[in-house]
Amino acid sequence: MIAVLLASLAFGVDLEEARAAAAERAAEVEIARAQADAARARAQALSGQALPELVGFADVTVGSGYTAIGFERPVPWQAGVGVRGTWRLVDPSVWAAASAARRTARGQESMLAWSRVQARQQVTEAYAQVQGQAAIAERLTANAQDAERAWKAIEELVKAGLRPPADAARARADALDLAALAVSARGEARASCATLQGLMAVEVTGDCEVDPVDWASQRPGEGPEVHPALQALIEAESAAKAQAHGAAWTHLPGITASGTAAQYAVPERTGPGWSATVSLDVPLTVVTSGRGEIAAAQADRVRAQAEVDQQARDLAVAGVQSRVRLQAATEGLAARRAGLQASEQAWERVDARFDQGLESLTTWLAARRARIDAEVALARAETELSAALAAVEAARGGL
Repeated sequence: MIAVLLASLAFGVDLEEARAAAAERAAEVEIARAQADAARARAQALSGQALPELVGFADVTVGSGYTAIGFERPVPWQAGVGVRGTWRLVDPSVWAAASAARRTARGQESMLAWSRVQARQQVTEAYAQVQGQAAIAERLTANAQDAERAWKAIEELVKAGLRPPADAARARADALDLAALAVSARGEARASCATLQGLMAVEVTGDCEVDPVDWASQRPGEGPEVHPALQALIEAESAAKAQAHGAAWTHLPGITASGTAAQYAVPERTGPGWSATVSLDVPLTVVTSGRGEIAAAQADRVRAQAEVDQQARDLAVAGVQSRVRLQAATEGLAARRAGLQASEQAWERVDARFDQGLESLTTWLAARRARIDAEVALARAETELSAALAAVEAARGGL
């Protein structure tokens, strides 16, 4: 089990729990979530501009003589309590801006999904690195201990005059080398553990014990019909189209309806009153006004379409490459297993002959190192397979 320290308390976590934690709490996911929330808020704000606006009011007006527009004031004071309403019945530019904002919000939602896909891929690779380096460190440590015992035994033979002194020196050097390699592997395992904990957004201690995963039995998950990264750009293209429409529609007429309903009071009498107005606003601009904005919006639309096409090609390339690498990693793992079996058989034969005095120490050390190298290569091949599996899932956009 992975024992991850969080607030000084250890708890176990398996691969799927690590993936789930990273998909929710990784820094990139948090940023993408905040951007999606902001985009939704902007879309709501722009959509709200097309809704009626109601304002309650209470006012008192006093004066004498003439009004500001030249009429004699009919009463010295007036008071009213009521509501005013305004509604942009037709506002093409606001509609286009709201449509662009909604598409942008959907694009940010897709980017959030893509950030989760990437976090899942990264945490899978980090988990596999911890497992692989820990396995390498375990095997190297066990072999270093065996090598130390062999060195001590050869020293006794040297003292008895049954082996040359050089044999003891070579055996000691081999044991020390294996011990150094084991220390290095443990360091790599702790570094990978720190990466894993960082992706999971827990306390980073570098101390993990992983529950081994049989990567050869894993199968990459399926993704959605449209990859999140591609969907994000499709929405961006739609937003660019809406913005281009908005730049052009700025010059179209708009229709606004407004009204007031209130209870009024003037000297010696009170009563209800209402008014309604419908106005047509026609922008009066010179011919060249707004052409720059329209041209810029059209250029953004063309760029967005090019980015969609490029992303589609990139995902197609990533899909083929990841499948090819997965096949190669699968075949490589099988080859490493066969290689380990062969090196173990060779080592057993050389070890038996060495005990009978039929092989030199150099040959014995070389055979043992070949077996150890095969064990390390197998662990690394399993890690490579895990990375290949994660890459296939990411290319599919799976979670």
